[in-house]
Amino acid sequence: DLINNFVPFFGYDFLSLPGNSYVKAFARLDYEFSANNHLLFCANYANVEDDIFRTGEWFTAPDFSGYALGYGWESFLGPVQVLYSWSPERKAGNFFFSVGYWF
Repeated sequence: DLINNFVPFFGYDFLSLPGNSYVKAFARLDYEFSANNHLLFCANYANVEDDIFRTGEWFTAPDFSGYALGYGWESFLGPVQVLYSWSPERKAGNFFFSVGYWF
């Protein structure tokens, strides 16, 4: 899922968390409520800054958090997912839509 070492983070726009190092925790709950239909909830937390391992700030409470709620369907084309993500630190949310597998 990674292209050119860019790591996705729910609740934030692409490239909006600058820094040359980070620590990230990610959790995902996938509940199959009927055959091939899934309710998804994701949460991620991170500390991001320049030289975070040299300063020791990587072991503090997370500065950034993001969440996503969505629906997934196992289709003949592969998984289809729609996710809405948001962050308590930001006002705006984002929708993500994906179809099929990564090659």
